[in-house]
Amino acid sequence: MSVLTIVINDPSFEKKSSEVAYLRRVLELASQEIGRGQGLTTTGNIVGTDYLGRANQSLGSWIYMPSGSKP
Repeated sequence: MSVLTIVINDPSFEKKSSEVAYLRRVLELASQEIGRGQGLTTTGNIVGTDYLGRANQSLGSWIYMPSGSKP
């Protein structure tokens, strides 16, 4: 069973370094959203500024299904 699934929309970067920097930023946003769920099952869109500088864009999505039995 998968505990965490993250899908990040790929804007097709020319440079690998740019792509990695983008992925790190989007994963940080996802981490913040998952943390807000405080261990509950959560799902949603990763929303932030895209690589073109446009605010409030969908950058991907996540699904977190906890497997622990205690808080």
